[in-house]
Amino acid sequence: MKKYIRLVLWGTGIIFLVCLSTLITCNLIIVNNAKGKSFYEIDSINPTDYGLLLGTTPQTRIGRRTNYFFKYRIDATEQLYKAGKIKRILISGDENSLDGVNEVECMKDSLIAHGVDVNDIILDGKGFRTLDAVVRAIKVYNIHSFVVISQRFHNERAIYLTEHLGHEVHDIQGYNAADPTSKMALMTYVREYFARVKVFVDILTGNEPATYEKGE
Repeated sequence: MKKYIRLVLWGTGIIFLVCLSTLITCNLIIVNNAKGKSFYEIDSINPTDYGLLLGTTPQTRIGRRTNYFFKYRIDATEQLYKAGKIKRILISGDENSLDGVNEVECMKDSLIAHGVDVNDIILDGKGFRTLDAVVRAIKVYNIHSFVVISQRFHNERAIYLTEHLGHEVHDIQGYNAADPTSKMALMTYVREYFARVKVFVDILTGNEPATYEKGE
């Protein structure tokens, strides 16, 4: 019995170490790939035609409070647009998220309220995942160079996916929105480590977007 317990403990320990090593390795690869491509300083961004704004809802899923991931992404997009770093904005998100909330419409309305011309906004309500967002930007909207707009951790992952899915792209940059610091935001940061492992699963298995139909 003691021998069996020892084997179980050893097995559990080995599995834990393998999982931990995988999380750390995937994270380091994605972070290192984004060096020199993802910036907090707007002057570091090279002007380009398109910004790819990654969607989220204006309220949190738990408690329906202000979602600062949303607010800060809108602020970052406004900064890029008004500084002349981007000319048009492709908003990519879920058109039926959080009990029917349309992420892209909410972001569009907020950008317009911040002075962005509605004619410079393109909506893609089929960007259900980050992979969907970047692949559809390339294959559906024929955009091969863009600035990804989200928080740094999200930009790093989006940049890696964009560059390693085998599509024709160049000059992919990330403009980092401010990072929320609430306890609820911490759950998002923890979940990101697992999302980074999924990046490599998606690449190795050749996962594709759920649809190639045009968004809204």
